[in-house]
Amino acid sequence: MGKVSGQKIFLLDAIGALASIVFLSLLYSFDAFFGMPKSVIKIFLGIATAFFVYSTATYFIKPINWQFYLKIIATLNVCYCLLTIYHILQNIETLTVYGHTYFTAEILVILILSTYELKKARKKRTIIE
Repeated sequence: MGKVSGQKIFLLDAIGALASIVFLSLLYSFDAFFGMPKSVIKIFLGIATAFFVYSTATYFIKPINWQFYLKIIATLNVCYCLLTIYHILQNIETLTVYGHTYFTAEILVILILSTYELKKARKKRTIIE
């Protein structure tokens, strides 16, 4: 992943959350094709929406101690992945190969982004960022 300046990583996170909202909306419409119950997809949609609002607001507010807020969203993203894994295991019988593929890909992308965010949050703050 190329370099993304400090606070702009919140914009990247917001775009990722928006992408999740779009894809999860499709999964909700085609729940039988993916095999995840609509009730679970609603929870995922609510979380993705909250993350979108958080990251967008943080991007525009531009807090001085942005690393702290980045640690929060990175940690929440990892927790979302754990929740997703839990629901995959709970619905293993009904989840289709397409559902497995989508959720596995989503988890991988989020974990890569979260790892990058945590590394970025640990770096010393510079005046330029």
